[in-house]
This record gives sequence, structure tokens and C-alpha cells, in this order.
Amino acid sequence: MKNNKEGKIIKINKDLYTVKSNNSVLSCYVRGKLKNEKLVVGDNVKVDIENKMIEELIPRKNSLVRPLVANIDKLFIVVSTTIPSFSEFLLDKMIVLSSLENIEPIIIITKLDECEYKTKKYVTSIMKYYKKYYKVYKNTEIRKIKKEIKNSTVALCGQTGAGKSTLLNKIDKKLKLNTGEVSKSLGRGKHTTRIVELININDGLIADTPGFSSLELTCKKEQIKEVFPEFKVNCKYTGCLHIKENGCEVIGKVKNNKILKSRYESYLKLIKEVD
Repeated sequence: MKNNKEGKIIKINKDLYTVKSNNSVLSCYVRGKLKNEKLVVGDNVKVDIENKMIEELIPRKNSLVRPLVANIDKLFIVVSTTIPSFSEFLLDKMIVLSSLENIEPIIIITKLDECEYKTKKYVTSIMKYYKKYYKVYKNTEIRKIKKEIKNSTVALCGQTGAGKSTLLNKIDKKLKLNTGEVSKSLGRGKHTTRIVELININDGLIADTPGFSSLELTCKKEQIKEVFPEFKVNCKYTGCLHIKENGCEVIGKVKNNKILKSRYESYLKLIKEVD
């Protein structure tokens, strides 16, 4: 009888899969029948311990394309205030992507000490609004961030150069991950992370992932509306998309500054993208 155990893929390097099972870490290959499954980091699998072969993929609860990870509980959205510049739209898009997969989005602001006073004041005021609906931390609040990792599987996302690897080095100084220089002419950083890997930190797992150049939404317009928590109002129109309907409750709240204008503009852009 096969000695099968459940485990989680924490690293993939070509055909070699590193699997964490309880307190042991195994280097495994994939049984032929699974080669068409396209296994990713974060996948829960059944492993033949004796032969070090992955035998079965356990159904995923969620997955992300960029970063390419599965079964994530929380997404740390790392947002830079300067080089790369602060972008409300990019932040909102990452929140929507996370929420559509039932992953808790957590915003982490970086480089507040490097940006101009005007930018710092603006970002700080904007974050007061986001704090009504999401957890928001500065990258200096390491103790609070580490608590979020405990007993969770966490992924990081954000623009290249936003400070993901720098943040991980602050969380665990033993990691000594490479951090890239930021190109001032382009306003973006060099890719420093090549292989997605789940790292064991504070009784949880966290993925250091490459930056991205684009994000694509593959959902319906109605789904986008549902993941904006401030849009959950008693609108007089059934199925209202809050775009141009006369007397729409959401549009009214935007006009009265009860819903952040940039959030609503992000929503309209995302609707247009999906359209």
C-alpha cells in the first residue's frame, strides 16, 4: 500500500517540485498522469512519500495568474508612493482581482519617507478612506504585518520596484533577498524575483513573487460591482451598474463625496476594460 501524504507545493524549478508536508520538505517529481494539470506554487497535493512522486492534485479554493499561486488566504498589495508613482487605479484593480478570488486584500504602503511632502499628505488622506473597508499598513509596521502572516498563506503583488523583496527582508532578516535598483528614467524597478517560492515565516507561508507589467480581468461587469463594498447601497434600480442611471444612489454618494471619486473612476475604467 502506498504511503501517501498531503502536502503543499512551496517551490517549482523546472520539473522539480518542493513539497512541504507537516514538518518535512521533499523534492518530488510529478506522476505522468498529472503533467497536463499545470501545477503551481500553493497547490495542495497528495504525495507518494516513498517514491517522492506527486500523485494527486487536491481541488484549489482559488488561484492567481500574476503572481502564479494557488490557495491564498491573503494578498499583500504593496503600493509605492514614489518611483514607481502611487496609482489609485492599479491599487483598486489589485483589490478587485483579490476580492473576486475571495482573497483578503491587505494594503501595504512603501517609500513614505522618500516621497515629497505633498505626495505623502495626499496618500495619507486617501488611505484614511481605504481603512474604512480594508486593512492598511505602512511598511514600517512590521509587527502588525507579521501577525497577518501567522497561520495563513500569503502572496505579495505590486509593481516592480514597489518594495516587495525589501519588505520581506524586513519581516525576516535571515532571507537576504535581492532588491533591485529603480530606474528613475522609466519610473520602475528591475525584476529581482525569478522563481515563485512560499517561504515559512511566523508560522505561516508567504510568497515572494515577480513584479508584473499588466493585469487582466476575466469576469463579468456585475462581478466588479459586487466587490466594491461602498457600492452596497439601496439603489432604486434593480441590477443597477451605477454608470449613468438618473437617480442612482452610488452616483449620488460620489457627488456628495461619500464615495471617493478616484474609486468610482477606477470602477468605471474596470467596467470599460471588461466591456
